[in-house]
Amino acid sequence: MFKPLEGVKVVDLTYFIAGPGAAKILADWGADVIKVEPVFGDPGRTTGKPMSMPTEDNCNVLYNIYNGNKRGLALNLKSEEGKEILEKILEKSDVFVSSYRTGALKRLGLDYESLHARHPHIVWGQINGYGDFGPIKDNPGFDTVAFWARSGAMMDLVEKDTSPVNPLIGFGDATTSCSLAGGICGGLYNKIKTGEGCKVMVSLFSQAIWSASAGIASTQYGDIYPKTRLNPGTPVMNTYRSADNIWFYMSILEPERYNPKLLKRLGLDGLLDNPSYSGTECRENAVEMTKVLSEEFAKYSYKDIDLMLAEEDIAHERVQSLKDIANDPQANENLFVAPVKEWDGTETKLSMTPVRFTKNEPGRIEDIAPTIERTAPRIGMHTVEILKELGYSDEYIEECIKSGAVATDKG
Repeated sequence: MFKPLEGVKVVDLTYFIAGPGAAKILADWGADVIKVEPVFGDPGRTTGKPMSMPTEDNCNVLYNIYNGNKRGLALNLKSEEGKEILEKILEKSDVFVSSYRTGALKRLGLDYESLHARHPHIVWGQINGYGDFGPIKDNPGFDTVAFWARSGAMMDLVEKDTSPVNPLIGFGDATTSCSLAGGICGGLYNKIKTGEGCKVMVSLFSQAIWSASAGIASTQYGDIYPKTRLNPGTPVMNTYRSADNIWFYMSILEPERYNPKLLKRLGLDGLLDNPSYSGTECRENAVEMTKVLSEEFAKYSYKDIDLMLAEEDIAHERVQSLKDIANDPQANENLFVAPVKEWDGTETKLSMTPVRFTKNEPGRIEDIAPTIERTAPRIGMHTVEILKELGYSDEYIEECIKSGAVATDKG
């Protein structure tokens, strides 16, 4: 894959998922990303444990998803040596990205105002929980609380009269990381024009609000959430179940064009002249038409329904589970998931960052295959390599290791 960010140097001072995910995207696009961790490691290295994933030094699947293609440097930023090393890296870098809270960055002298004064060329990017202003701007904000709970998604994106959804860890993080990566590229473009960096900001809460933008507007005009499939906004945008117990979702956005085709295929010709079934008025007849369609679809296997709807060019899809994706033929054909090895040789199909680049129309998937060059680094894996690139002597590096200013991989 063509990598447009080759030559861009990024300092990645992030932890857990959202911040690391943004830097991972930049690394996949060709940037040289140095993951700066405390000497004891990113606390996100253990996040995969409650999700049943291994979190060992040589096999840390969740950490690998968001930290592959990076180099690892372990610094004690409370030490003078650690601060000096980071400053030397920043002098030669284009981007600084962090998910530390602003207070912590100020204590380290790495907040935007301080860093911009010393290194005005740097594009400074941050993900936080709730934004830069307001009464809870300094609150901790993981995606489960800032993205899911406060935005309404946890309560309203479920079947009516059930409990709030137990959200997938990292869902909001990964979404927000895409926005920060895009914003940083905007900052880099401005830097090309002006020679000066800027501040790029995104929060988990703001991303959730943008993701739910249609519903946030519609509820101001009487739309009500959560909904039930028994009384949807329109019966032709709803889930149904086949005779062989497979759920699928059908989506008709032009009912006057497609409803008659659907009714004919289901043998419901007697309803063709009834506008409450055959046209836009079906939205006012949602409960009854949902019952009718449910009964008719239940007579067919999903294979037959799939063929029927495909022949009528009606958008639909089988409702899959997360466990289905690793073997989904469309996902595999496009390398949306791809096998990635851990340091111990364990191989797992991991989700790839979604954007691909090419200078020519691709003729095969290999032309736009995602970048898989480095397994996520173990703690301090590239510390010595990076310090030597900065011109530090072997003797000085050894002193830093002994004093605890840096840490190196012990694997």
